[in-house]
Amino acid sequence: MGSQPVTFRTLLWTCLLLLGATSLAGAHAYLDSSFPAENATVASELNEVILRFTEPVEVPFSTFKVYPLASDEEDPVRLRAAASALVQQVLNLRNDAAQRADEGVTTQARISAEINIALKKELPPGRYVVMWRVLSIDTHTTTGFFVFTYAP
Repeated sequence: MGSQPVTFRTLLWTCLLLLGATSLAGAHAYLDSSFPAENATVASELNEVILRFTEPVEVPFSTFKVYPLASDEEDPVRLRAAASALVQQVLNLRNDAAQRADEGVTTQARISAEINIALKKELPPGRYVVMWRVLSIDTHTTTGFFVFTYAP
């Protein structure tokens, strides 16, 4: 009673299943690029933040915010920790327009891989945290944030 030989059909089905599982595992929407970029310093006038995701997101079911970060921290690890703490405090808040640095999402499409967030006029110099929780079209949720500095 030895092992049975692997048939071509069995091998083909195994490969197809593995490929399908791999593509499903990577089908979440993650930040691909942004303007400003993470850790960037922007010296020119800044009117909006642009986020580009690896796949389209459900805009009405996602959250996008820009907040000032009151931290003089220069150490990148501690700065990221301060930003993370801010995200934990404010990402789920409602009625927080007065504290935010943005005026909301200007992307008109219901589903989009590129999100435009309008910034408030006369944005003061400083550090800002861009944060999001997105619902991708594959129904998975991802959350993230990054910091940039505005120094006109």
